[in-house]
Amino acid sequence: MRPALALLSALLILPGPAAAQAGSAQLGPVRGAQLFVRSFQPLPGETSLLALARRERLDWTATQNLFAAQVTDEDRFLDWRGSSVGAGGRTFTTLRAATYPQGTRALLVLNREWCRAGSCQQRTTFGWLDARGLTTVPEADVIQVIRDADFLVGAPPACLRGVSLDVQYLPSRQGAALAILPVVPEGARRACEGAGVNLTSALRSLGMTWAAGAGKFRW
Repeated sequence: MRPALALLSALLILPGPAAAQAGSAQLGPVRGAQLFVRSFQPLPGETSLLALARRERLDWTATQNLFAAQVTDEDRFLDWRGSSVGAGGRTFTTLRAATYPQGTRALLVLNREWCRAGSCQQRTTFGWLDARGLTTVPEADVIQVIRDADFLVGAPPACLRGVSLDVQYLPSRQGAALAILPVVPEGARRACEGAGVNLTSALRSLGMTWAAGAGKFRW
C-alpha cells in the first residue's frame, strides 16, 4: 500500500471526537438513569419525583423536566434536584448518579433521596451498564462488607446499642471515590435526640475507592 493510501486508510478507521463522545455517553449516568427509569417501580407510598413520573406515565424527557436544578456531566456524573406538592405537603427529591468504568462496561451507582417535613428516605441502585443495556446487581457484589461498628466514633451511645444502621451511597463527581453515610432509623434518631446525643459526633461517614480490576469498591 502506498504511504498516502495507508494514511488515508488510518484516518478512516480512527474514531473522531464525536464518536468518542457518543461512546462515553453510552456508559454515562444519563443513559444509565434513563434505563433505570424504564423499569423503575416505586416503593409503597414513595413520594419522590421518580414515583410521580411513574404514576403519571411520563416519558424520559418529561421526567427530566421535573428536576428544576440539574448538574450534568454526560460521561461521568449527574445531580438533579426538584420538588413537588402532594396531599402530605412538599417533597424535595435529589437524584445522584455516576458511572465507574471497567473496560467496555461501567458500574452505575444511582441514589434517589426524597424528603418531606424534615424526614428523608433514600435508596441506592447498582447496575452494570453496557451497549446492551442496564443489569442491576446486588449491593454485596460490588461493595465490600460494612459493619455498623465501622461508623462509630468510640463506644456506641445507649440510643444506638442494638440498632441496625441503614447506609446511603453517594457517588462522586470526579475520581473513583464513593461516599458511604450512616442512616439512623427514625425511632433511634428520635431517641438519641431526646437523650441529647449528637449523632454527628457519634457517627462518621466512610469512603471506598473503585477498583476496576476487581469490579467493586474497596477500602
